[in-house]
Amino acid sequence: MSESAAIAFGPSRARYDSVGAARPSDEKELILCNMMARRAALLELGGFNEALYPNEENALMDAIQKRGDKLLYDPELIVHRRPRKSMKSFARMLMNYGRGRAEQFREYPTFGSVLNFVPPLFLVYLVVVLPAVFFLTPFALVPLGLYAVAVVLQVLALMPRGGVARSLGALPFIVMTHVLYGFGFWRGLFTKLETPGEKVTVPVTIEKITK
Repeated sequence: MSESAAIAFGPSRARYDSVGAARPSDEKELILCNMMARRAALLELGGFNEALYPNEENALMDAIQKRGDKLLYDPELIVHRRPRKSMKSFARMLMNYGRGRAEQFREYPTFGSVLNFVPPLFLVYLVVVLPAVFFLTPFALVPLGLYAVAVVLQVLALMPRGGVARSLGALPFIVMTHVLYGFGFWRGLFTKLETPGEKVTVPVTIEKITK
C-alpha cells in the first residue's frame, strides 16, 4: 500500500490508502473499483449517469445518501491496481478527475464539491500572482509562500512511512496534482456532456488463451 499525501488528495486520499477505522462515509472517500452496493438501490435510482465519466459513481453515491441510505468506508477492504504506465497517462488521469468533478458539479451541484474548487482557484492565483507582485504589492506572494510551507510539511510527514528519497520525490507530484486537477476542472466547466445515445460503442473482443 502506498502512502498518500493529505494535501494532494484531501479526504479522497482514503481511496488510495487505509485511513482510520470503519465508519459512515461519503463519496469523497469511496471509489468504484473498490465498492459493493445493494443491487436494488442502484436499480431504483436508475444506475449510473452515463454522461458522466469519471465521477459517475460519485453522483450516484450522492443520490444514495439523499434518499437516506448509508455509505460505509472500511480501511480493510483493499483492491490492488496497477499504477499508470507513464507520466503522460498519470497527468491525463489527474486532468480527467478534475474534468469529471466539474461535470458532476454542473449536473448535480452540492456543497460537498466546494473543496474541489480549491485547485482551479489556485491555478488562477498562479496565473495572476506575478502581475499582482509587479503592479500591486509583493504581499501577493504570501499565499504562495504558505503553500510552499504546507507542501514541505506534508513531505516531512510522509518520511516516517515512505522514507526520505520517496517522500522528497513526491514533492513535484503534489504540486502537479493541484495544477493538473485545476486545469481539468476548468475544462470540465465548459465541456459538452454526451447523452448515452451519442456515445460511440467500441467493440471488445475476448480471446481465449490456451497454454
